Amino acid sequence: MSGEERDPQPVGIPGFETLMAESLEALGEPGMVERLLHRVGESLGSHKVVLFCPLPGSDDPLAAYQWGMPDDFLARYANLIQGSDAWSEALVRQQGEALARGGSLSQQLVSTPALRRGAFYADYLKPLGIDAMVNSIVEASPEVGMHVLAMYNDLGQNEFTPEQFARLRAVTPWVRSLMRAQRRLQQARRHSSALERTLDQLPLGLMHVNQRGEVRYLNEHARAWLGVEDECRILLRNATGWQARQPLQLAQIHPGLTPLLTASLSTRSPVSARLQTQHDTAPGTLVALAAPLRNGPGPAAEPLAQFILVPEAPPHAGATVSVCSALYGLTPAEAALLPLLLQGMTPREMADNRHVKMPTVRSQLASLYAKTGTRGQAELAQRVLRVAALVTA
Repeated sequence: MSGEERDPQPVGIPGFETLMAESLEALGEPGMVERLLHRVGESLGSHKVVLFCPLPGSDDPLAAYQWGMPDDFLARYANLIQGSDAWSEALVRQQGEALARGGSLSQQLVSTPALRRGAFYADYLKPLGIDAMVNSIVEASPEVGMHVLAMYNDLGQNEFTPEQFARLRAVTPWVRSLMRAQRRLQQARRHSSALERTLDQLPLGLMHVNQRGEVRYLNEHARAWLGVEDECRILLRNATGWQARQPLQLAQIHPGLTPLLTASLSTRSPVSARLQTQHDTAPGTLVALAAPLRNGPGPAAEPLAQFILVPEAPPHAGATVSVCSALYGLTPAEAALLPLLLQGMTPREMADNRHVKMPTVRSQLASLYAKTGTRGQAELAQRVLRVAALVTA
């Protein structure tokens, strides 16, 4: 079959849509791509399948997933080709045309009889126990490099058929979609890990809970103060493994948290309460502030609540207020609100405690936000607690 012949039309592969759906569900799981290659090979009649996926700029230009190949396949391949071979050079020359028509097959670039007469067959294919090969370019760009899906036949097996060529081409867009989805997930995980490290450094407890009371995330302070051993580090919506795990229920952590969740989500506003803790690593009393949190765009986004936990009486509270007053140029009336803020009081509770009117408290809070460069009570509390951490260090 030569490159002059017309491309075969895609041929459906029974069960392959189900396979891809299962693979998307398993994104990020160890061995997920290898399992996909196994199923692809079985569907297309090949015992050896490799997905070459080098990353530009990396130290491993021959990165690949594989099924059915020897463990030292890539090392042997690198030694054999020594950075150059006729097959790779043909792919590079024709990749633009190949991508335009949905992938290129090796027998269209180099006929199998010609392949067997060349040094590439003697030096590369035969030592690996391979008698024929066929491949499709999955994608190629400066950002991701050239991804190639390759199938091989063992020595003594028949050559790949035109139907197998057609099926490989039909598979290629599915594999391309899967690899792109995996890259997006990996990028989101990197961002999520960076965010988790930042949240763990905050001098307060942070917790995310869905409307069913399933705890999705706790930072280090929240786990320590509430005595929770479950990692619960699911910041990504539909993160891998989330549906399979047994979720930690809010009611298992503290009986006072569930009413806060209900009230916050039903009123769509922040609510707070004081919680008594019984753990050695926790303060005697925590102030818990629960507020609705929108998880992603669109009407189908899962309603979440965010809990912020602070000790009712932070150590050296007086020194913290004095330092904040000096740092931000606070008036005595503004500084007097800081301890109340750290106790989780609402503006109404602050007004009652200070025996002043609500407009006065709102004006003082607005001035606090402006002077500290914050945009709300939660962010202001974080700023004050950072000062407290420096004072107590």
